[in-house]
Amino acid sequence: MHADAEQPQRDQDAQPLLSVRDLQAYYQTSHAGVRRGIRAVDGVSFAVRRGEIYGLAGESSSGKTTLIKSIAGAIRPPLEIVGGSMEFAFLPGYGGLHRAPPAELERIRWRHLSYIMQGSMNVLNPVRRVRSSFVDFAYPHIGGSRRRFEQQVIAHLARVKLDPSVLAAFPHELSGGMRQRAALALATICRPGFIIADEPTTALDVVVQKEVLGMLRGIQRETGSSVLFVTHDMGVHAHITDRLAIMYAGRLVEEAATTEIFGNPLHPYTRHLISSLPRIGDDAPRQGLGGAPPNLADPPSGCRFHPRCPLAREICRREIPVMGESAPGHRVACFAVNQGERA
Repeated sequence: MHADAEQPQRDQDAQPLLSVRDLQAYYQTSHAGVRRGIRAVDGVSFAVRRGEIYGLAGESSSGKTTLIKSIAGAIRPPLEIVGGSMEFAFLPGYGGLHRAPPAELERIRWRHLSYIMQGSMNVLNPVRRVRSSFVDFAYPHIGGSRRRFEQQVIAHLARVKLDPSVLAAFPHELSGGMRQRAALALATICRPGFIIADEPTTALDVVVQKEVLGMLRGIQRETGSSVLFVTHDMGVHAHITDRLAIMYAGRLVEEAATTEIFGNPLHPYTRHLISSLPRIGDDAPRQGLGGAPPNLADPPSGCRFHPRCPLAREICRREIPVMGESAPGHRVACFAVNQGERA
């Protein structure tokens, strides 16, 4: 191929598969005539590159689930997208799945975008055999004869160490690990370019968890898919993700390569998450983080972490820190770290 012809392909490969810009997703409630907005996601921006596993971490109530629902287009009242955009490379021009017409959603779901939900029973129909889920979701995109399609499904199940007999089973007849592997196979059989994995190993024991993570990583490398991987478990992120973003109270506070986050955490909240991990041979007591996450219906002014932060200064109470690049590829939202900001 001529060098000039290769340039558009290189430019396309360099573009992120997902770009989230200043996303604001609030739960809008009304009580006694007073309307309130719970700012679950409030000004979040990041990009997921082609062929990477991008991790999202943070404690409960940090906004991870709301962010994932917004990106996946699973928006139901009282959740509303108040501002910002979520642009997929395979669905340009809409600013998010929630704005795309139904025909476009049918075209891309499972073929270009799939979703491994928290708990396999959220995707496998409890009153239908596992085979039916593959037929419903994957067959319209793969096509061909039903016999050939079933052969493809059986071959794909073998990659996640499942026997063909699971196709004739109802979900409740399978163990939790088998159901989760079936859900993983369902999410990847169409070789989608983008996979959302929302706490996919939460209910599994550590042995099965390791197997499922290894299978997801192997399939991702083979297909070249991008994965947005969400879990509160920092140990899992260390094992599987390429880059990692830390979320606190509806905002991102740090983002870098996963090895950089674990080797050189900069934000005080990230340091706490890393230091709380158990280490072999280290029996020193762990120090808990004082206080509690803020009420997102009435968040504190300035940096939302400042009421719990050991490095808080006066500016932290007054102003919102922006995500600044402290080193190439390492962004952090902290006045104490980004010395170029006003003190």
